[in-house]
Amino acid sequence: MSRGHLVLEHATDQIIDGHSYRRDLGDLEELTESIRRFGLLSPIVITTGNVLISGNRRLAVMRVLGHRTVPVWVVQGVSDKLSTVLAIQDENTLHKMLTPIEQAALYEELKQLYTEENARKQESTQFGSLARTSAAEDGEGGEERDVRGSEHGGVDSTPPQPTGGAAGGKTRIQAAKAVTGRDSHSMLDQVVELKQIAASDGEHPEVRQAAAEALLELNTDGKVNGRYLRVKLLQVLNTLDRWAVDLDEPDAVREAAAAELELVKAQEHPKDAMKEATRALGRVGQLRKDAAALAPREGWTDADPLLRQRHAIRKFVDLLRREHGWWDRYDPADFGRYADAEQWELVDTYITEAAAFLDQARTARIASEDNAEADV
Repeated sequence: MSRGHLVLEHATDQIIDGHSYRRDLGDLEELTESIRRFGLLSPIVITTGNVLISGNRRLAVMRVLGHRTVPVWVVQGVSDKLSTVLAIQDENTLHKMLTPIEQAALYEELKQLYTEENARKQESTQFGSLARTSAAEDGEGGEERDVRGSEHGGVDSTPPQPTGGAAGGKTRIQAAKAVTGRDSHSMLDQVVELKQIAASDGEHPEVRQAAAEALLELNTDGKVNGRYLRVKLLQVLNTLDRWAVDLDEPDAVREAAAAELELVKAQEHPKDAMKEATRALGRVGQLRKDAAALAPREGWTDADPLLRQRHAIRKFVDLLRREHGWWDRYDPADFGRYADAEQWELVDTYITEAAAFLDQARTARIASEDNAEADV
C-alpha cells in the first residue's frame, strides 16, 4: 500500500531545505540542460510538513530556471526530525546505482545518440548557412541577415560541431556525464573494450576468459582500470608468444618476439609492464612489416624434401601445445549441464574427428615402423 501521494504543482518557496548529506551540489550544468529540454522527469520528495527528503539538486535547478511550482511526492508518516533524517539517509544510501556493465551499455547507446544529434545539428547549420547565402545573393536579406542568421535560426544559436577526433571526444564526455554525472569516459571505454574482448572469437580463449572474469569482478566493486590493464597485458603477451613460436614468421621476428616477451615479463609493476608491452608490440610489429616487404614473392625451393611436412607438423603441435591440458581446466559436469546445442556440437565434433585423425595417424605410424624394420 502506498504511503504517499503526488502533487503536480507545489510552490517551490514553500519547500523547506531539510538536512542533507550532500553538501556540494556539484556541477548543475548537465542537469539544468536536461530539465530545460525535457522538464522534471522525477518528482521531488517531501514530507507532509514540506521538508525536502530527496531532490535538492533538482529543486535548486528549478528555482534557478524560475519555476514557481514543481511536481512533488508527499511521503506520509515522516513527521518528526528522526524519521526525516532516516528517510534522507535511506534515499541517499539505498538508491541503487547502475552497475559498471549497465553504465557501459547506456554509455554506448548515448554516444550513438549524441553523435546522431550532433550530425543533425551540423547538417541543419550548413543548410541554414546555404539558405542565408542564397538569400543574400538574391538581395532578399541583406548583410545583417547573413551575419546574424536571425531569420533562419542560424549559427549564432546553434554553433557548428567540431569534426573528427574533437567531436568524438566531446561526444564521449557528453555521454559519460549523462551516465555518471562526471567525465568518466575513459573508465567506460575500458568496460566497453573488455566486453568486446570477452565476446571476440578472434581472441585467444585465455584472453577471452580473463576479460569475462574481469567483467564479473568489476561489477561487484566498480574497480575497472587495474583489471583492464591485466587483460590488455595478457592480450599483448599472448600476441608476442604467438609470434615467437609461429614458424611462418621469419627467424628475426620470432627471436625478437621471444626477447621482448621476456623483457615484458621482467617488469614488476603492471603499469610498467603495460608500457613495455605496448612498445614491444610496436617494435615487433614494425619488424614483421619490414620482413613482409622484403619477402620473396616466388615460392621457395625445398632443400629438404620433407621440409614442408615437418614445418606443418610443428605448426600443428604448437597449436595443440597452447591448449594442452584443457580437460583439467574445465568441469565436464558443468559442460554437460549448461552447454547449448551449438557448443555441444562443436566439442563433440572436435573430439570425434580428433579421435578419427589419431586412428589414421596411428595406422600410418605402425606401417612406417614396419617398413623401416623390413628395410633393416
